[in-house]
Amino acid sequence: MTIRKRLTPEFCPREPRHGPAAQRARDGRMNLRRTLVVLALLWFTVTGLYYVGNSIYVVLRFAPHALYADQWRQYLTYLQLPFPGNVWFSDNGHRSVLPNLIAWLEIRWFDGNQWLQIAIGLLCGFAAAATAAWVCMRDRGMTAVRRAAAAFLCCLAIFWLGNVRTLFHSTELLHTKLPMLCLMLAIALCIRATRGERTLHGLIAALLLGFAATFSFGYGLSVFVGVAATLAARKADRRQLAVCMGGLLLAAGLYLGAPGGTGVTASIDFAPLDNLLVGARWLGEPFVALFSFLWDPGATGLVTNRAARHLVVAVAGFAARHGVDLHASVMPQALFGALGMLALITASLRRLLAREAAAPTEALGLGIAWFGLGAAGIVSLSRLTYFQQYPGQIYADRYLCWACLFWLGLALVGLARATRAQATVASPRPGVIVVAILAFTLALPVFAQPTQHGGNIYAALVRGDIDNMATASIVGVIDRGRNLGETIPEEFVRGIPILAAHRVAQFATPAAATIGKTLPAQSGIPVVDVTLETRPVDANLLGEPGTAVALRTAQPSPHDGFLLIDRDRRVVGYAVRDARMQPAGYSGYARGLRSPDELQAIPVSTVASGYER
Repeated sequence: MTIRKRLTPEFCPREPRHGPAAQRARDGRMNLRRTLVVLALLWFTVTGLYYVGNSIYVVLRFAPHALYADQWRQYLTYLQLPFPGNVWFSDNGHRSVLPNLIAWLEIRWFDGNQWLQIAIGLLCGFAAAATAAWVCMRDRGMTAVRRAAAAFLCCLAIFWLGNVRTLFHSTELLHTKLPMLCLMLAIALCIRATRGERTLHGLIAALLLGFAATFSFGYGLSVFVGVAATLAARKADRRQLAVCMGGLLLAAGLYLGAPGGTGVTASIDFAPLDNLLVGARWLGEPFVALFSFLWDPGATGLVTNRAARHLVVAVAGFAARHGVDLHASVMPQALFGALGMLALITASLRRLLAREAAAPTEALGLGIAWFGLGAAGIVSLSRLTYFQQYPGQIYADRYLCWACLFWLGLALVGLARATRAQATVASPRPGVIVVAILAFTLALPVFAQPTQHGGNIYAALVRGDIDNMATASIVGVIDRGRNLGETIPEEFVRGIPILAAHRVAQFATPAAATIGKTLPAQSGIPVVDVTLETRPVDANLLGEPGTAVALRTAQPSPHDGFLLIDRDRRVVGYAVRDARMQPAGYSGYARGLRSPDELQAIPVSTVASGYER
């Protein structure tokens, strides 16, 4: 009797499913859901704009306009070979015809001041991110939050300052962003070509973009791999697939078989297991680089929040004491890369076995991911011996941008496939994969901020180093044995007289035009509130002994550089702003052995164009 009473409604009251109270509860949940959706959309929009805007600002502010690294060799080729041989040549295994053409035109039109390359490179990067984001935002098969997350990832993958090396240097900016734009446009055209009435016009345009990418940088050849993956995901007909394969074979034949192809093929080394391991390690690097502040004690200072910095200092210290050196280790990079490869193969097989064509975002993701895997294959074949000689170079920051595209593609596939799978079941709750991707993407702006901040610092420091080398090349004084970074000393010395005679890059500046000349009395007034420190350069790589100069102003100065004059107002040196100096100041060189009392500083911007010989 007692048990029955407990089971009756009066002893087990339940809230009715219908009525004012239930409706208020449902309305509350709906309002909370709408609020969270709006906040997520705002978060992705604001952080996406921040990363793109901040990165473009850093590039415009710190991108060097002086020659560095391979440019010392490449610019001699632009000047000494007749056209078109001077843009067709292969260098370091790459046949970068389009970037070479832009650099050559910049020399002819703008004295090689780097602005044309920087402007075109930034426009290509922005257009690539916008194209990929546009494809995602137009995919109505995904919810608004997932579309916003996908668009944010497209922007971050291309403009994250973890890739500052390939963003702020003009030549590498072109080498990376031109193929990226070709890739995104080609995939978007393939998606359009496989929608409704299927024609070859869009596909042919996509293949032409593949040719442009191939002759922009070596990894551009894998654009054809991305196009093929997109066509397969979109259930393209056999005619379209055949045309794609024909384009790939033709591009590879031209790239490898054209005159000068020996420089492209000579470095290829086929060792399947070693190639696979190198590719996996290469692809797994972005996650290790992203969280460098958790394992590298030297990177903990990039965390600006004081409380968080105490935590990461402890974690990084423990990792340094008990872990491996992730700057050159095999794990965990190889594990991350292997899991990514397995995920891509699994997702691709599922799509091939499915009856319906992939939605635009999924097709885009598969195309981008297969492009990244193709790039990993190319680098593992062409750089295997190099990586065996220099193990740490496999994680060099100049490669990081390509691996980021691989993970971008996988993330887009995960977001899109989870959405389509969800539509086939009764449960409204998303799957584990999409929840994990969304959660990580929501936190990603915070995780990426230390490396974004670090990229800003890196750009300022490297700009100071390159400008100091440029000053040395103008004045003709630099320490023998000084670390020139990636600039080869022999190429540096050989290039100076030729490039100076042609007035290219730093040799076309007003400072270069006045070195060794006597300034008229009315041209420029020496600044009195400066402190000069000098150091003799007895072993001068470029000739007679000279002087290294450090200059500091009493008040923050708006000037980018100062001419150094002697008592006869003859310009004997030059100093430029150098972020490496603490406290802030200028570094440079002067001809001859000089003491601080023998030199005066005049802002370059105040010097009249005329001078006495």
